[in-house]
Amino acid sequence: MKIAFWSSAKGSNGVTSNLACVSIAMVFEKSVKTILLENHYQKKTLADMLIHRQEKRKNRNTLNVSRYKGLEHVINQLSKNRYNRYFNYTAVDAEEKPDNQLWVLRDSIGGHTYLTLKEDEKLIKEASFEILINSLYYLPIGNQINEFVFDYILNENILKILWASEIFAGYTFIDTSNINHMSSKIILDKADLVVVNLIQEDDLLDQFFRNYSSLLSKSIILLSEFHYNSLKSDTLPGKYPIHTSKIIPIPYNMEYHQAIQQGTIVEFMTRNYGCKKDNPNYEFIRAVKRVVFVIHEELDNRKKGLVNE
Repeated sequence: MKIAFWSSAKGSNGVTSNLACVSIAMVFEKSVKTILLENHYQKKTLADMLIHRQEKRKNRNTLNVSRYKGLEHVINQLSKNRYNRYFNYTAVDAEEKPDNQLWVLRDSIGGHTYLTLKEDEKLIKEASFEILINSLYYLPIGNQINEFVFDYILNENILKILWASEIFAGYTFIDTSNINHMSSKIILDKADLVVVNLIQEDDLLDQFFRNYSSLLSKSIILLSEFHYNSLKSDTLPGKYPIHTSKIIPIPYNMEYHQAIQQGTIVEFMTRNYGCKKDNPNYEFIRAVKRVVFVIHEELDNRKKGLVNE
C-alpha cells in the first residue's frame, strides 16, 4: 500500500518528521515490512532524522556515495535491458497478481502483460538502508545527480519504483514534495492514502479544502503544532467537509524535536512507545498511535470498497 505524506502549503509543515515517527509506529503496531522514499532533495532528509550522527560518520563511505545504494541505483537497474521491451505503463492491475511471488505490469496499449520475478524485491532491499531489522527500510536519494536532472529522471521512472517497492514491502511511505516536482502528481494520484500535513492556520486549511477537494476521499490530515500553545481542535468539527476523525492533532513535543535534530528518532520512539500517562511524552505518542490506527482503518475501508469517492 502506497502512503504519500504531503502538504498543500509551502514551508515547514511536519511532512518528514511526521512520516518518520508514524512509519516507526506502523512497524511497531502492524509488524509489516515498510519502506521509506523521498521524491525530492531537502536540507533535512529522512537520513538526518533516522540515522544518528555517529552512525553516519561510521558509514560515511556508504550512506550517500555508494553506487549500489539509493534511488539512483534502482533507477539505473530498472532501466536496463529487461525493461526495454516494456511499453509505457499506466496502471497496475492488482486483481491479476497471481501470488506474492509475481507482479503484473500492463502496458498502455493493453495488449501485453508481463510478469517480473522477485528480482525487484532483491534490488530494493540491496539498495536500501535497514532502519529496523527486517521491518523498516529507507531508500535514500543520494547526491550523485543534479537536482533538476534527478527530478526529470525520477518522473520517468516513478511508476516502476512504486511497483518495485510494493513487491518488496507491504507499506511504502513517500515523502512527497509540494514544490513543482514532476513526480509528485503521479505519487498523489497513485497513492492509496494521502497524509496531508498542515499547521493549524485557517488560511492553510481553507486553501487545502478549496484547491485539493479531489484528494479528500483518500486523505487524512495531521495538524502539527510547532509551538508550546495547545491545538484548538475543538474549533474544527463541522467546519470542513471531512469527518473529524480524519483530522488528527499532533502536539508539540520538545524531546521529539531534539531527536529530529540529533538523528535519534528511532531511539526516541523505542524508548517511549509504551510510556504511561505520567510520562511527558505520553500525549505525543498517543497521537502518533492514533494516526497509525486511522491509516490502517482507512486503508482497510478502501480495500473493502467502503470509501465514498
